[in-house]
Amino acid sequence: MVVTYALSLKYVPAVLVDARRITPDQFAGKKLDEIKKIVLLEGGREVRIGELFDIVGPERAPENPGDIEILLKQGSNKLCYLGYRMSGGRIVVEGDVGHFTGYKMRGGSIVVKGNTRNYTGSKMRGGTIEVLGDAGHKLGGKLQGEKPGKGMKGGKIIVHGRAGAEVGVGMKSGTIIIHGDAGNLVGVDMQGGTIVVVGNAGIYPGTNMYAGKIVIGGKVECLLPSFYADAILPSVKAKGIRFDKSFMLFIGDAIVGGRGLLYLSYEDNKALLEPYKELVEGMRL
Repeated sequence: MVVTYALSLKYVPAVLVDARRITPDQFAGKKLDEIKKIVLLEGGREVRIGELFDIVGPERAPENPGDIEILLKQGSNKLCYLGYRMSGGRIVVEGDVGHFTGYKMRGGSIVVKGNTRNYTGSKMRGGTIEVLGDAGHKLGGKLQGEKPGKGMKGGKIIVHGRAGAEVGVGMKSGTIIIHGDAGNLVGVDMQGGTIVVVGNAGIYPGTNMYAGKIVIGGKVECLLPSFYADAILPSVKAKGIRFDKSFMLFIGDAIVGGRGLLYLSYEDNKALLEPYKELVEGMRL
């Protein structure tokens, strides 16, 4: 039986809050009074959960994190690291959240009924994150300065709105689906996994891509010359999403010896892709 702990902010934080201990794993097996005493960081100041939130829930949490749901009845984009390393259970946010939501997440699910800031799902290994609004930069990515492959290694991220730049930077495995538009450098340093952008994307998708799959269903601003046109396809289906229009398949990034697959909507990028059409048709002769 799943139990729910409802958290309501007593005041809106003016500075960033390190909320990494708000997870089913941290609540598991604790009495309600013990949960209220869990320490967070508000800026550089220690603050207990019970000082920041009113909490309503059972007197003792189940031992299994998978049996715990945490409901944040009011979000804030100052709440960072929510769901850090969580292994099970569910977090639901009725509003916005801050940076690093689901950082190093291993299981369970996070649903944000608003927007998230940068690094959502960064370095996650399992579980599901669903954002009903927009997401910031480096969705499912690695940290600045880390080597390719240090980003997302499993799990699934679904964004119903838009996402910022460098979606899936350095990701090695897992799935990212964006139903709106994405920014520049989708899949930069990508080592594996799948990224599907239903809408438009910015410049240079797949930069330094070594492996994996990128599907962009709308327009792209420009394409790297280090991708080779391979085929024109009548339709594409990826992770349950079907595009009933023609796509051009590219392979690259040749700069790094990559064999990644980049699918671009031919219908939405005719002016950009027309020069490649003769090359593809010539390969069939």
